[in-house]
Amino acid sequence: MTVKRARPGPRAEERRERLISAGYRAMVRSGLEGARTRDIAAEAGITVATLHYYFPTKNDLVRAVLEHTIREQMLAPLRLDADWDDGPAALRTMLTGLSRQAEAEPGRFRLLNEMTWAAREDAELRAMLATWHGAWHETIVEWLRAGQRDGRVRGDIDTDAAATMIVYLVLGMVMRPPLPAGVEEHVSDELHRLLAAFEPKE
Repeated sequence: MTVKRARPGPRAEERRERLISAGYRAMVRSGLEGARTRDIAAEAGITVATLHYYFPTKNDLVRAVLEHTIREQMLAPLRLDADWDDGPAALRTMLTGLSRQAEAEPGRFRLLNEMTWAAREDAELRAMLATWHGAWHETIVEWLRAGQRDGRVRGDIDTDAAATMIVYLVLGMVMRPPLPAGVEEHVSDELHRLLAAFEPKE
């Protein structure tokens, strides 16, 4: 049986966005496995049949929620555009902003972690995460190189390797491993000290 797809248009897009938002809330609240399509449809004020018209399988909805989580819930609130041309400033904004988000709303990062594990068995989800992480890594590399060009980031670091370390650092920070009180507050400062260009000796 062929599942009908929703026709493009303003109303279809509004319903699709409503379902994605409802799916995001349900998955943050109940986890990836615990979120049921009938509950998501009810929360969006749409029938289950209509939900499947827009997202034929739950995995289709999960992939849409992943993109929504990253773009709208994590990146948009950071307002990185204001610091984009200032590499070290953008890096600090990202580190401190994501850390605060994880403290205030851990559910979205728990959901992202669940999606990362689910991607092992979902090729499309894995490809989406790989694309996102690749773009994130490339952005950090550019920020580091911008800092090297204006003399604020050490010229002797391997920017690709350093960017990889920063990605892993951020992922560790947002997963909230138990650490001594107050340690996390100084992570951004210490990272900048490690990356900072050496002051010339007099």
